[in-house]
Parts: sequence; C-alpha cells; structure tokens
Amino acid sequence: MVEVFCLYNNNQEIIKARKGVIEAIMDKIRALRYFKRVAELSSFSAVAKEFDVPASSISRRVRDLEQSLGVELLQRSTRQVEVTELGKLYYSMVTEAIRQLEQADELVSQTFEAPSGLIRISCLPSYGEQHLTPLLEQFAQYYPDIVFDLHYSDDLTQLGKDPVDIAIRGGYAPDEHVIAKRLSQNEFSLTASPEYLSSLGQKLPLGKQAIETAQALQYRGPRGPIDWYYLTDGQWEPLKLSTHLISNNGKALLTAALNHRGMFCVPSWSICEHIDSGQLVKVPTEGKVSVSPGGDIGIFLLYERTRYQIPKIKLCVDFIYTNLADKE
Repeated sequence: MVEVFCLYNNNQEIIKARKGVIEAIMDKIRALRYFKRVAELSSFSAVAKEFDVPASSISRRVRDLEQSLGVELLQRSTRQVEVTELGKLYYSMVTEAIRQLEQADELVSQTFEAPSGLIRISCLPSYGEQHLTPLLEQFAQYYPDIVFDLHYSDDLTQLGKDPVDIAIRGGYAPDEHVIAKRLSQNEFSLTASPEYLSSLGQKLPLGKQAIETAQALQYRGPRGPIDWYYLTDGQWEPLKLSTHLISNNGKALLTAALNHRGMFCVPSWSICEHIDSGQLVKVPTEGKVSVSPGGDIGIFLLYERTRYQIPKIKLCVDFIYTNLADKE
C-alpha cells in the first residue's frame, strides 16, 4: 500500500512538473507575441487593446522577458516606446518563429472545421477592381465565415515578411518559398483618345521620334516612374519621353487620357471598356511599345508553399486560379 501511495505521489509530481513546464513555455510564447507587437506599434496601450488585456499585463510580461534574457529590448518613456539595437536583432529572429507557430496553430485548428478567419490579399489595383473583387463576392457566398483584408496596391510584396497570404502581381521575383501561377498575359498597349491622336498631326503608324515628342502620361511604380521601351530591329530601346503627367494612380492617368491630355502605355485588359466605346484607341506604331524590355511580363498568383497547407488559403488560391487563369 505504501509503495502504491509513493508511486501515485511520484506520478502526481511528474504531472505537476510537466504542467509547470508547459505553462512556462506558453508564458514565454505569449511574452514573445506581446513584444513583437509592441515593437511594431510602439505602444503598450495599442497592443493591450489588440489582445484585450490590461496594458500593465503587456508591460509586465515584456519586462519579465527582458529579465530572463538579461538585456533591455525596449526603451520606455512617458511619450513613446522605442526598440533598442539588441531589441531589433531579437525581433528579427523571433518574428519568423512566431509566424511559423501561428501558422501551425491555424493549420491544425482548421483541419476539421469549416474555413473561417482572415485572408490577406494584395493585388494590382485595376486588376483587383475588375476581376478579384467580384470573384471574392462569389467566394463569400460559399464560405461566409472568411474575412478578407484586401490591399490594392502596386507596391512590391514580400511573402513571408509582409502581412500578406496571397498576392497578385505583374511579374514576380523567383523565390524558392513562393509558388507563382500565371493567371494571364499582361501585354501593354500605347493608348490615347482619338481626339489627341488626331491633334498630333502625325502620319500613322507613329515612329519612335513621334512617340517621344508626344505628351506621355507616365505611371509611377514603387521605385519611380516606369520607363517605356520601343522594339526596333529586334532590339528593345528605352524611349526618351516628353512626360506630361506622372502618377501612381491608374485612374488619374486614365482620366487624363480620356480628356485628351496625352497617351499612356497600359495593360490591354484594363481599357477594354473604353476601347469598345470608342473613347480610347490603340495607337498604331511602327515598332512595339511596352513598359518591359521583352514585352509580356504576365500576371501571377503568388503564395507561400507552407501557407498553402492551411485549408482556407488553399481553398482561396484554388478558387482564384480556377476562375481567373487565362482571363484577360
């Protein structure tokens, strides 16, 4: 009887010890998540609101984390919170670990449940408005518990670093962690209103010099104004544009073109409506004009290999690809 009692006590001690270890691990993970968000938002109160806990609890757990490491991760003042140099290094290392942990939680929790939660998508503005938005309305009818966070922008997206699950971009940078599926071609056309084209008084088709002297409506990308290229004798050459307007907003350039203020080089799929109505025409040229020295750069659906394992991400990726592939 004494031996059984001792064995029972030993088992209880083991269970208690294991429970203590698990609680310590969970506390450490919680502290890491709090630190990550404080570093990103520079505010304990903002993080407290996000996690729905008192700001004092956030501050205490981050302080405990600092004490366990023996370093100061944050510099605190009455006005602001700043990340120290060691804090920045620590942040860069724990961010990926937290992301993978959250991804594992999400994958396991959704395996046997109806898809729900947030899906973050970054997409080219014009393409998103024309194709993606109406498609996601259809998706929502099948999966009403999915919440979309849509970011329509031409800014370059780094999957795995930026808060994005799925991206749609013109062209892509090869990355072993990212899958790129081609949705459609992205051929550019030199376009203007019939009135502006007539006002040039130039013989058609336009040659290189005539294009360079015309008023150009130029798009500004994340790295600056996008150049135009002219194909002649099998060689792509940059055009020396007489720029009339530069904008990172496609609608602004479209409005200018519709108001006969110049010509712009634009994806053919984005102006079909205006071509059909006669408001715009594709400008006849002696050589091909594009924003890429090579012509078609394609539109691609991008997602991480690991994120694709999450049911809701897989469903959304497959739905987008099935419905938009080869659509112009």
